[in-house]
Amino acid sequence: MKPDLILTLPAKPVPYGVLGHPINHSLSPIVQQAAFDHRGVEARYFRIDVDDENLSRAVGYLRQVPFGGWNCTIPNKVKMYELCDRHSGSAEQFRAVNTVVNEQGVLVGHNTDGIGWSHAVKEAFGRSPGDLRILLLGAGGAGRAIATQALLEKCPALIIVNRKASRALDLLAHLNTQFSAGPLARTPQNLRTIRWQEPELEAALREVDLVVNATSAGLDPKEPSILPARLLPPNLLVFDTVYGTGCAKFRDEAEVAGAKWSDGLRMLLHQGAAAFSLWTGQEAPLEIMREALQSAFSAART
Repeated sequence: MKPDLILTLPAKPVPYGVLGHPINHSLSPIVQQAAFDHRGVEARYFRIDVDDENLSRAVGYLRQVPFGGWNCTIPNKVKMYELCDRHSGSAEQFRAVNTVVNEQGVLVGHNTDGIGWSHAVKEAFGRSPGDLRILLLGAGGAGRAIATQALLEKCPALIIVNRKASRALDLLAHLNTQFSAGPLARTPQNLRTIRWQEPELEAALREVDLVVNATSAGLDPKEPSILPARLLPPNLLVFDTVYGTGCAKFRDEAEVAGAKWSDGLRMLLHQGAAAFSLWTGQEAPLEIMREALQSAFSAART
């Protein structure tokens, strides 16, 4: 739905939603509705198509209804941080918000992307981010969360690249401030940025175990694959935070190269489970959510 339709929704059952642009591909409504129904929570979950420019107006409408809470995805996570009244520790660390809880008119921002990504990597590859040298593509909201989570788990090396180099440098400065001292302290040798240029990407890919795509590039069908197969070593692990048709080109390149691949479905599952618990105070029915997600994904592909 468009933001102007938010005000047409009833306050009961309590509405929740996911905000992003584009958003029609999102499977979050199916997963969260399955969890609400299984736990007997009277709630409805909606897709809301809103970009960064119109986010503030949409949040004003969400307050008025009022929504019990919401998720946000590309491109809204960094702007949503600014629109919240309070922040959890995870949101403060990541400087981005993907989950909002409306506590009687006070919007509390959280970030479940980091822990969701960590659980997803362990499920997909049987290895912890703390054991992997990582090349991170993208420095937006998801990139911030993933980078911070990787360092919190003591990954041996993190290389960040973004098409707009200034964003990668901003993230690097933020991480250097966070991890400047103590047991998690970083050096330019194990935390750095590179330019989005083929020679530098090729060299970095030879140094790492895992490449993570946290960009939205694959969502545009006119764009080429994020990385071509000729740059990808066959022993590489590849994790794309996107899922569905948005990651098809990158998945094809990874498979041609012989790399091991996983998309963002597991991350969606685990970050969504954490969001459900924040909204309801109940343990998320993880397997119910997983079954709903897999069924919806299979149906979308047929």
